[in-house]
Amino acid sequence: LVLKVGTSSLMVSDDSGQRVRLSNLAQMVELIGDLRRRGYSVVLISSGAVGMGCIKLGIKKPTDIRVKQAVAAAGQSHLMRLYEDMFSTIGLTCAQLLISQIDFMDKQHWSNVKHTLIECLNLGVVPVINENDCTNTQELRFGDNDNLAALTAVQLEADGLFLFTDVDYLYTANPRTNPSAEPLRVVEEPWALHVDTQNAGSGLGTGGMSTKIIAARTASTAGIPCGLINGEHPRRVLSFLDYGVVAARPVINGVPGAEPAKDAPLPEGTFFKAMVHDQTVGETRRWILSLPVGGELVLDDGAARAIANHKSLLPIGILKVQGRFINNECVKICHRGAEIGRAIVNFTSEELTAIRGRHSKDFEEILGYSTVAEGCFRDNILLTV
Repeated sequence: LVLKVGTSSLMVSDDSGQRVRLSNLAQMVELIGDLRRRGYSVVLISSGAVGMGCIKLGIKKPTDIRVKQAVAAAGQSHLMRLYEDMFSTIGLTCAQLLISQIDFMDKQHWSNVKHTLIECLNLGVVPVINENDCTNTQELRFGDNDNLAALTAVQLEADGLFLFTDVDYLYTANPRTNPSAEPLRVVEEPWALHVDTQNAGSGLGTGGMSTKIIAARTASTAGIPCGLINGEHPRRVLSFLDYGVVAARPVINGVPGAEPAKDAPLPEGTFFKAMVHDQTVGETRRWILSLPVGGELVLDDGAARAIANHKSLLPIGILKVQGRFINNECVKICHRGAEIGRAIVNFTSEELTAIRGRHSKDFEEILGYSTVAEGCFRDNILLTV
């Protein structure tokens, strides 16, 4: 299981200053201990380096990137000391991994991170992951830890992803400003979800509800269920397990895992259902989901049908090329205004612009050199709907 806790769940900022929410942190640690006893391996994605640095240094959240990097460096060690101390009280050990987006852009680096996490879990260690705010710049950021959590879940083929926030559910609108907002208990198709997510946020963190929806879509695309839970009540994760969102561990110390009750109530949070794939989501396709998008390819109906049938994408079916990218970059594949997939592209944006809508027999004359016929190979295409 991959759990993600944000700055708003770990600390609070008000007129009396900034402080750690020790009760939330303790509940989170106790929950991980309970999950381990139930037979689940757990990876924790934890924000809070900058917020903890602000508390440690007695300053407000900085806006200058260089100052923020220094504050993160001061806060990350303090954050890990808290986790080390609290995990040790329940007989667990933890390990720190600071990740940059560049670690996910190269497939070998991506694989190295994956195997480090797997070996930590094999050793009985709880990996605590945070984005490396000390060295990352805006161009090399995941954007927020919701995205990092989703990509980690995809990377590890996790059984479930749980995102902790400061509300009980995902709502049709912001419940703090719209009294008619309705809670969404179960989201059948996360990739088709449209809700009003306008929210100022906590002020200490970087994410918001929109980033959590994107993270849920990413996990769902890879066939991973996702839960959104109030960070003040982390044990609500257990209601998702009781509901059967994640399969019970078969045997724990010789004792069979409990099967979900047939009449179990809905989980105490929002449950984003996993997408059922008719294509294999293997190592390469999971890696593709981790890549930043360099541009978009807009397809005609024939090309959209072809990739839906697991065929390669041919340039003759591309209506429009948007953005600037080089070959072997990741692009969005769109049809009728909606994203339908991600893919590794075989051409630069300039080359594809020149050959879109044309037959492969014309490519050498147009480009001045021979090349492959496919815009994207079928094994390098991941459907997201």
